[in-house]
Amino acid sequence: MIGWERRVLLRHYLDEGLTVTEISRELGISRQTIYRWISEGELDRDLEEVRYGPRPPVPTKLDAYKAIVRERLEEYPELTAVRLLAEIRAAGYPGGYTQLREYVRKVRPRAPADPLVRFETDPGVQGQVDFAHFRFPWGRRYLLLVVLGYSRLLWLRFYRRQDMSTLLKGLEAAFGFVGGVPRELLFDQMKSVIVRDLRGEGGRVTENAEFLRFAAHWGFRPRACRPYRAKTKGYASYCTLLAG
Repeated sequence: MIGWERRVLLRHYLDEGLTVTEISRELGISRQTIYRWISEGELDRDLEEVRYGPRPPVPTKLDAYKAIVRERLEEYPELTAVRLLAEIRAAGYPGGYTQLREYVRKVRPRAPADPLVRFETDPGVQGQVDFAHFRFPWGRRYLLLVVLGYSRLLWLRFYRRQDMSTLLKGLEAAFGFVGGVPRELLFDQMKSVIVRDLRGEGGRVTENAEFLRFAAHWGFRPRACRPYRAKTKGYASYCTLLAG
């Protein structure tokens, strides 16, 4: 039977008006073969491309542990792939991290989008704190913002560094500017404040001990947004966008 590519070329050359002798020379096929293909109707067959079906799934070392991964994610949707790797290795998983990470991306439950509800606080209750970084011709600078939840009063200042010393000095300057200290300050996952946040895994928040001493001195309570839930710190995040 004539191959698909040769059939296409043969029909093309015939449509272009080439003689059988010229086609024979172009394709390296005898004239008798070309005449036979024409007489047997080989050129009239449908020119359909070959379609390949999906490949069968390849067994992996992770297959026997996928049920454990799904169950753990159903219970704690924010578990990291690193934490899951430690758990299934304890159960005997001999494979690596990459295939687990890709599988977790596929099966991690997606939480429905939260309705946007305007969150209001009473006077003096809450302030929100955030850092943003900018590149200038003279170098990188870090912008510290403090926003009061009730009045939306905004304090900001640029610094050369984003570290504990900068944060403490900046907050003291902000307290002096607004004339007081809110009862609580809300932070994103700022390393100077939050050492570890395991709430998504059924654990708790661990705050930086030095920052807790600072908070106790000034009489406010630090609070942490959940990872990837910066909407709860909307005022400061919004001001960061405006500053950018």
